[in-house]
Amino acid sequence: MDDERLNVLILWVSDLEQSVAFYADALSIPLDEGFNDPVGDPWIDGRHFEHSWRDGAYLHFALFPVRDGARPTTGAELSFSTADVDAKHEELVGKGIDAVHAPRTWASAGLRIARYRDPDGNVVAFTERISPT
Repeated sequence: MDDERLNVLILWVSDLEQSVAFYADALSIPLDEGFNDPVGDPWIDGRHFEHSWRDGAYLHFALFPVRDGARPTTGAELSFSTADVDAKHEELVGKGIDAVHAPRTWASAGLRIARYRDPDGNVVAFTERISPT
């Protein structure tokens, strides 16, 4: 499985504008609006917001509105790296984002991590690499 890795993460959201405000405006994820012509594929049709990281391992992140009676993605946890988790935490709290927990050190993993909740209840973490102990 050396060549197989996660390269797409899609969240189905209950309110697209509210989720875009959270991820793009509050968390500063550079989302672009996309639209795929409806071709009968519920996984890619229609308006959505997306960003692809192409530095290092490729990862495509997208927010799609729920449709056809489906439910939003809930209970997921995703994490973004940051150079300074304490500064990021202060920035997010200053924007009114509720923290699940403030930055804490996970020494054996060599990480400092803080977690927040998105509008649909998913946990969004920011992690900073530190020297493991």
